[in-house]
Amino acid sequence: MKRTLFILAFAIAASPTFAAPRTKTYPASCDRVWAAVKAATAPPHYNFAMLDDAQKKGIVSTGSGLTGKRNLDIMLSGTGDACTVSVGGSYSGLVHNDKGDVFKRIEAAFTETSSSESPGLALKK
Repeated sequence: MKRTLFILAFAIAASPTFAAPRTKTYPASCDRVWAAVKAATAPPHYNFAMLDDAQKKGIVSTGSGLTGKRNLDIMLSGTGDACTVSVGGSYSGLVHNDKGDVFKRIEAAFTETSSSESPGLALKK
């Protein structure tokens, strides 16, 4: 019985480290989506961002000493009018939905930048 509980507790504790990257495709060029990523990852939501404009990828940090520091990696890929954003990290679970939060902020920033450039090109849900 103790062994079963130990294995179950270990599996639950280790499962966040196996979290797979989340992806989402946007109907726009990667240049426009990258502008939204840069706006979405600015403070106050993220403590640190190291973004590479040439490769369109980067790392952002969130959390604190109290909630635990968590790093997320962001990568864009695509051609033409379709761009796939991939967000990976070591944890996204019941307490923190870091990947989902990044996508919500990217969508909000994408909608803001799209509507300011040309009102008819905002992201549709």
